[in-house]
Amino acid sequence: MNILQVLPELNVGGVETGTVDLARHLVKRGHKAVVVSAGGELVKELEACGAIHYQLPVQIKSPFTMLRMVSALSRIIKKEKIDIVHARSRIPAWPSYWACRRTRTVFITTCHGYYKKHLLSYVMGWGKRVIVLSNSIARHMIDDLGVAHERIRLIPRSVELTKFKFISPENKRKEDFNVGIIGRITPIKGHLIFIKAMANLARTIPRLKIWIIGDAPPSKEAYKDEVQVLVRRLGLWPFTQFLGTQRDIPGILNHLDLLVLATTTQEAFGRVIIEAQAAGVPVVATRVGGVVDIIEDQENGLLVPAADPQSMACAALRIAQDTELAKRMADKAYAKVKECYSLELMVDRTLSVYEEALSQTDLLIIKLGSLGDVILSTAALKAIKEKFGKLYKISVLVGEPAKEVLLGCPYIDELIVCDRNNKDKGFGGLWKLGAVLRQKRFDILIDLQNNRTSHLLSRLSLCLDRYGYDNK
Repeated sequence: MNILQVLPELNVGGVETGTVDLARHLVKRGHKAVVVSAGGELVKELEACGAIHYQLPVQIKSPFTMLRMVSALSRIIKKEKIDIVHARSRIPAWPSYWACRRTRTVFITTCHGYYKKHLLSYVMGWGKRVIVLSNSIARHMIDDLGVAHERIRLIPRSVELTKFKFISPENKRKEDFNVGIIGRITPIKGHLIFIKAMANLARTIPRLKIWIIGDAPPSKEAYKDEVQVLVRRLGLWPFTQFLGTQRDIPGILNHLDLLVLATTTQEAFGRVIIEAQAAGVPVVATRVGGVVDIIEDQENGLLVPAADPQSMACAALRIAQDTELAKRMADKAYAKVKECYSLELMVDRTLSVYEEALSQTDLLIIKLGSLGDVILSTAALKAIKEKFGKLYKISVLVGEPAKEVLLGCPYIDELIVCDRNNKDKGFGGLWKLGAVLRQKRFDILIDLQNNRTSHLLSRLSLCLDRYGYDNK
């Protein structure tokens, strides 16, 4: 397979690291890996593993730039004979989607965040398959962004275990108790809450050392200043280190006794948690989003309410004072990481999604006519099933009066009912039904009805390949 991944940039971060990891393993398994981004520190690492990189300004929100990117991405898709385009962020996903429609290429997305219900976010649900990192993101995409559940696939983030050395807490504990927070210095990461919790902890743990790993983006420099002012005001400056962006996260984790994730909003997953667990570092985290998929409270980590520095401090104190508890949780966490979050498992699951998306074609047949017309159409349904049934998922859109005819029909996989007298009445009802059809992202549509209603629904489905009758 020839896979194109598209993301804003290739600087240090969870999305970027995951992109490079996947590209490296795709090349190892004999596939072609192509990445488009605005460039960054990881480009050399990407190209060193045999992947191809194109530098384009796909991170820019300007409509004019996006239009230019549609043409640029289309040229890359054709040149590299791309089979699948995998978009990993909202802004690059827009030109990627339209380039895929222009070139008839399979479009897949991965939702790395808990997106707001905003126009820009909807494109992340338009993939033939929509990969989510956690159950909470899956629920959000279904409930808030209208993604059909059958198109969602759960693939958590992963960790390359060979990069991390597991050191049990009982073998690491020294005089100092080193507590770290790893991530961008932005309000949603909860650094102010973390500092307040550490001020409470410092009253009980005299040899406390605080490590803040990560830096603020240019737009959040004022917030970083606010964090540093709070550190000074609470008297924590002498034993707090602002280490900035670090490439050697495994090396950092080897010196930590506790990792804290203080995120205050819905976290999509929390890659740093499984990295810490791979290194034997106990974790205290806020009970938000996908974090609860990773941490079973009191078993392989401790969960605390978001924006609650007192609870965070109490949980950290438990880890500091009870080495046996820390060891037990670290051992259980490491076992779960090996079982559920290895890089090899993530690659296997992603390749399975790619293969599924390429092999399965979703076909919609429209037949809204009377009972007799629907009965007569079953010969056509049988012929389509016999010819394409192994490769196609066949859905039929039928009118309410004739639905009983096709219930249990062996020639179809799904029955969609149009009720013109009630919920689908008038143009407004048909518009809503069209939205249901768009959610399913059909690849091929066959219009056996051939009237104005079926023509309208065909167009509202946004299906590219539509077949019907030529009767003016």
